[in-house]
Amino acid sequence: MPAPFVSPTLDLQLIWRGTFGRVRVYEDRVVAETSFERDALTEVPMHAVHGWRIEPCDFDAVCVEFVTADETYRVLLDTSDERVAGLALRRVLGAPLPSQS
Repeated sequence: MPAPFVSPTLDLQLIWRGTFGRVRVYEDRVVAETSFERDALTEVPMHAVHGWRIEPCDFDAVCVEFVTADETYRVLLDTSDERVAGLALRRVLGAPLPSQS
C-alpha cells in the first residue's frame, strides 16, 4: 500500500445534479468514486477494472466509465476536464476501450 501522504498527480471532482464524482490519478494507480446511478457514494473497485473510456453524458458533463466483468462504474466529470483526464488515465491504465457511441 502506498504511503497515504503521497499527493495525486491529478485530482478531479464534480458535483453535478445531486451526484458526486471524483478521479484521483497517482503515478502508479487510479482511485475513483461515484454516486452516479448508485444509491450511495461508491468507490470503484480498480483491482477489477479491465478497461476504461470517456463518453458524453450530457452537454455539460462526461462520464469516465470504468468497466469490470460485472458492471460499469460511471464517474461524472466536467467537459472541460475530459482531455486532461484522458491523458492521465492513459498514462496509468493504458489505452481506452472503444467508444460505445
